[in-house]
Amino acid sequence: MPINPNLDLETSDNPNVISMDERTMSKKQRPFDFRTLKNILAISFAFLLQFTAFNGMGNLQSSLNTEANVGVNSLSIIYVFLIFSSIFLPHPLMAILGLKWTLIISQVPYLLFMAANYYPKAYLMYPAAVLVGLAAAPLWTSKCSYLTNVGTVYANEKNLDKTAVINRFFGIFFMFFQSCQIWGNLISYLILTPENRLSTNATSKTNTSLVGTIYEKCGADFSEQEYQSTEVANKIDRKTVDILCIIYVCLCISSIFLLIFLLDQRRTASRDKVPVMIRSSVKLLVSTLKHMRHIDQILLIPMSIWCGLELTYVFTIFTKAFVSCTFSAKYVGLVMIAFGICDSVGSFVFGQLVKVVGRWPCFAIAAAINYALMITMLIWHPSSNQIVVLFIIAGLWGVADSVWQSQTSALYGVLFNDTNEAAFSNYRLWESAGFAFFYIITPYARTRIILIILLSFLTVGISGYIIIEYRCRKHDEQKVKKQPSTSTQSFQF
Repeated sequence: MPINPNLDLETSDNPNVISMDERTMSKKQRPFDFRTLKNILAISFAFLLQFTAFNGMGNLQSSLNTEANVGVNSLSIIYVFLIFSSIFLPHPLMAILGLKWTLIISQVPYLLFMAANYYPKAYLMYPAAVLVGLAAAPLWTSKCSYLTNVGTVYANEKNLDKTAVINRFFGIFFMFFQSCQIWGNLISYLILTPENRLSTNATSKTNTSLVGTIYEKCGADFSEQEYQSTEVANKIDRKTVDILCIIYVCLCISSIFLLIFLLDQRRTASRDKVPVMIRSSVKLLVSTLKHMRHIDQILLIPMSIWCGLELTYVFTIFTKAFVSCTFSAKYVGLVMIAFGICDSVGSFVFGQLVKVVGRWPCFAIAAAINYALMITMLIWHPSSNQIVVLFIIAGLWGVADSVWQSQTSALYGVLFNDTNEAAFSNYRLWESAGFAFFYIITPYARTRIILIILLSFLTVGISGYIIIEYRCRKHDEQKVKKQPSTSTQSFQF
């Protein structure tokens, strides 16, 4: 469950992110190529290790930490504090600590959150979630600034196109990062074991059964409150959960040490500019609020919320109501591997497809997939002999998600090229609101109601997008009429 990788788009093209050593690089610095590769691989492997742990544990919060809904509540706390963090914290921290130590310090809360899952009580989980929410935006922003800085210096040294080099470096990073869903879920599947498998005195029938037969409302009729009041037969053995927590903690520690020993320090601003950074953060808050007056921004709000809702649904509600309820939490990781693979492949495929057919056919495909899947889940009752259907749903949802997460961000960049910082701040704000909203209502709403809410937001969101496309096409036509002799480049949707 990645936290706002869309922060990349805001910082990767920032022309102000330039190292003070950029103009003094010379050919006599022979190790430059090695250091560049070392830094890129260090930050890529570090994020792979950390989010293998965090995403793997995040996917299990609704299935494992169900006492007083501490797991889901922790996730909602993360996204509430992420809204505050993304506006106020990244740039001052980067000015004070530099990019390397901002990355390292921001990873520590993730380690604490993994450790808190070993003893998942509210007084441990909630403070750890607050710290993760505060650290998430500085972590991602400093990562983006670091890759941009490295790419800029390398391009200048080798006399290459800066944009092409930066895009290549980000491509290397995401080649590693996108696979974290696969490894985190695979680890959880291999480690977690249902209690009834460990019972030596049970009958052979009990030993081979992974299905809790007491609760029979898995799927659209699932209710968290009813489920908690029922004695479920497919609970996970706590010892295997503790082993999983230890493994994830070790991955986070490895990530931190990797950055400490292999990553070079870089700065994009001096410490004496901290007051300027704080004023800039306040200015960003004001510009974010003012940006909501734009008609295109208003039309994009439902789609932005939808991007948070659909991810929350598949990570929290689908995994609990359809997978964990029907089989056990052990199978959450296995099913979500299909989501991770299809999401990664879809990101690449649609990234190429949009160049050929434009953006609107990609949105249409994603919307059609989500409509079909939500209607299916409304009328289909999962059973223990239909696990293949769960793989298909998770995989297709991953395909659709690859469009929503990448192309919605790109759409913001196209529409608000001159005010992209305020625009992406709005995107993070409304997407995080979607995350928090579903995390808050999940324990109290039946899955059928949640699916209806999803259908409503998708319908309103895609309708807003259609209006935006119509407005852009009309704008292009008017430009052609005003300048008949001048060739114009229209927006490509």
